[in-house]
Amino acid sequence: METPPPISQISLPRTAGIAIASLVLGILAVTCFSILAGIPALILGIVALNKIGKSAGTLTGKGLAIAGLVMGGISIMLLPITAALLLPAVANARGAANQAACLNNVRQCTLACQMYAQEHDGTLPNSLDDAKKLLGNEASADKVLHCRQEKGTAASYELVTPGKKLADMGQPAETIIVRETKANHRGKRAVGYADGHVEMRADK
Repeated sequence: METPPPISQISLPRTAGIAIASLVLGILAVTCFSILAGIPALILGIVALNKIGKSAGTLTGKGLAIAGLVMGGISIMLLPITAALLLPAVANARGAANQAACLNNVRQCTLACQMYAQEHDGTLPNSLDDAKKLLGNEASADKVLHCRQEKGTAASYELVTPGKKLADMGQPAETIIVRETKANHRGKRAVGYADGHVEMRADK
C-alpha cells in the first residue's frame, strides 16, 4: 500500500490574482471610475476565467472573476444613462458661464461709456466704436464686444442712448445705455444702466 504524501507537500489551490484584480476594478467601475475601470475589469475577468479553466484545479477565484465581469459590464451599460443625466448639468454650467462673461462684457462697455462721458463734458459717445479705445488694445476690445454665444465678428452690444448727456437722465438706475443686441441667454439679454449696474433682462 502506497503511503500518501505528507500534508505539507500537498499543493493547495490558490486564488488567481488576476481574478482579484478584476473584482477590485469592477467595484471601482460601479462606484466612481465608470468605464475607466469597467473595461479593464471585463478584460481581466475574461483572462482570469480562461486561466482558471486551464489550471486543472490549481487556481481558484472563478466567482471573483465573474463578479468583476458583471460589475464591469454594468458600469458600461450605465454610461449612456449617466451621460444623459450629466449633459443638462454641463449645458447649464456652460450657459451660466457664458451669461457671466456677457454681463462682464456689458459692465466694461458701460464703464467705458461713462469714462468717455467724463472726458467729453458728460456726453456719451455716438457708438461703442467711439469708446473702443477705452476697452484696451484692439484684440482685448474685440473680445469684450463679442458674446461667446454668438458666432461671427459683428459686435454683440450696442449703445442705446448715443450722444446723450448723463446729467439729463433723470433715473439713471432705470435708464439703459448699453445692451446686448440679441437675447442670447434663454430669452434674456445683458444690459448696462446709466448708474453703472448691469443685469440680465428678459427680452421684450
